[in-house]
Amino acid sequence: MSAVSESVSEVPKAVPRRFQNYRGTWAWLVQRISAVCLFLLIPVKIYTGWAAKGKVPELPEFLGSAKKVHFNATIDILLLLFFLLHGFYGLRVILIDVGVVREDRFFWRTLALALGIFGVAVWFVYVHGY
Repeated sequence: MSAVSESVSEVPKAVPRRFQNYRGTWAWLVQRISAVCLFLLIPVKIYTGWAAKGKVPELPEFLGSAKKVHFNATIDILLLLFFLLHGFYGLRVILIDVGVVREDRFFWRTLALALGIFGVAVWFVYVHGY
């Protein structure tokens, strides 16, 4: 009987599970979401440019004129943001594939670099007025 009581007392206590964010999943999501947004915005930008020159039919009236849509700063800013995010996270994946960086590294640095370049570009073009 003492052997049974000893074996019961030696059972390790359950270790509480700690939630750990997997940065690779977030990088994957950022890249996929930016890809879908680019997939939608780039054709709009190209079509409205052609429509503004009269090479394709004009947009429906409820969307506004093609020239206004084409030169809309919001579309340009979104294109720049999604391009930088998609490109830098794609570069991160390439560096992981060739073994330059580990998979669990450079998530925040990549995000900071993309957002830093985005912020500088938006400031120079739209805020400062170059």
